[in-house]
Amino acid sequence: MSAADNETRPTHRLPLTEPLAGSNVAGLVSESDIRTLVDRFYDTVRGDGLLGPIFTRHVADWSLHLPKMYAFWSTVVLRTGQYSGRPIEAHEPLPGLTRAHFDRWLRLWAETVTEVIHADAQRVFVLSAERMAASMSSRLVGRN
Repeated sequence: MSAADNETRPTHRLPLTEPLAGSNVAGLVSESDIRTLVDRFYDTVRGDGLLGPIFTRHVADWSLHLPKMYAFWSTVVLRTGQYSGRPIEAHEPLPGLTRAHFDRWLRLWAETVTEVIHADAQRVFVLSAERMAASMSSRLVGRN
């Protein structure tokens, strides 16, 4: 394949990082906002009866996990490119995930987004999470 072929071939982005229509949040969301959102969300998740036990079993060190989540959401929302992991593969070792887990995760996420993020920027966080949950649940639910 020549360099010219590469230039004419369409770029295929991961569904989680494709821009959303109307997703320009410049000036509405900062890295600090993302850290606050992630911290508050995972505080809620850790205390949740359905999700908390999963995180207790599988996150050994929150000081390592949270910065990954800051980078992930910074990349998804602000397009910073800080995160380069593979979210689906990272969650494959979690046995017994059900649609109920993803539904609860989405509900808690949306509630936390509403509390923390500027109203004009909330949509991009929620729709991105919905895309992620759909993609992950299609691969992970019912595989065990």
